[in-house]
Amino acid sequence: MESGFVWHKVSDKEKEEIKKQAKELLEDFSRKIEKIDVKEEFFEKGEGLRDEGDGWNTNDEFRNIMFANAPFVDDEFLVAEKGGWKK
Repeated sequence: MESGFVWHKVSDKEKEEIKKQAKELLEDFSRKIEKIDVKEEFFEKGEGLRDEGDGWNTNDEFRNIMFANAPFVDDEFLVAEKGGWKK
């Protein structure tokens, strides 16, 4: 049973079969979602801005641990690498 799932070089015939199956799945899914009748609504107020709340109060000990464990901190902000996992 497992041997069917073990990595192997895919032949041109297998590639075409995979493409055919993927196309059938997408077409079937498209037909099903076309039947869904939902009215789109946007819940924005004013000029596309949301109402501001009171913010998020965090336990000081948790906050200190987060800042202590963060690799980069700038003033009162955690600095995160954008898209570093894509390399």
